[in-house]
Amino acid sequence: MIKIIIIMSLFTALFDENIEVNHDYLDTQIEISIDNIEKENKEYIEKIEEEKYIKEHSFNGELDTVIIQKINKHLNSTMKNKGKFIVDYSLKVGLDPYLAAAVMLQESGCAWTCSYLTRVCNNVAGNKGTPSCAGGSYRKFDTIEDGIKFAINKLNKYYQKGYTTAEMINPYYAQDKTWYKKVNNYIKKLKS
Repeated sequence: MIKIIIIMSLFTALFDENIEVNHDYLDTQIEISIDNIEKENKEYIEKIEEEKYIKEHSFNGELDTVIIQKINKHLNSTMKNKGKFIVDYSLKVGLDPYLAAAVMLQESGCAWTCSYLTRVCNNVAGNKGTPSCAGGSYRKFDTIEDGIKFAINKLNKYYQKGYTTAEMINPYYAQDKTWYKKVNNYIKKLKS
């Protein structure tokens, strides 16, 4: 505030004394100041956008492109090259993409040749319900992406309640009490 008053006083004194002002010089100084402000603003915006991109496209500091490559190495048969879809959708809902992919690998067998349930009914996680797959108790999905979304949404319900590991999810998800160990083995493979 004091600086403004002093500057105003100087300008007032200049005009009171009828001193000639070099307008070209002042214009240049104003342009330099504006350019500096615009440059600083642009750098700040770029930094914010980069931080936002990293936040939206990473998990635990690892970029989605790296995670996609790692997951795709282990997906075969019906799920081949679905890593991008799994990672993008997992990050969108706030779920660990490694956990999601590991559960799908455990439930579908797609580390090798996907199960009948996955190949015919697009059910990647052993989900039960209707519409029925081939008259059984397992659910049928129209597309593999629908099956993946359903599996991720189901896992995310546990994840959002604080059940963020296979061990914590196991009692609610699978009857096999050692299921979490198998899922964790897949997580280790996926991360390597």
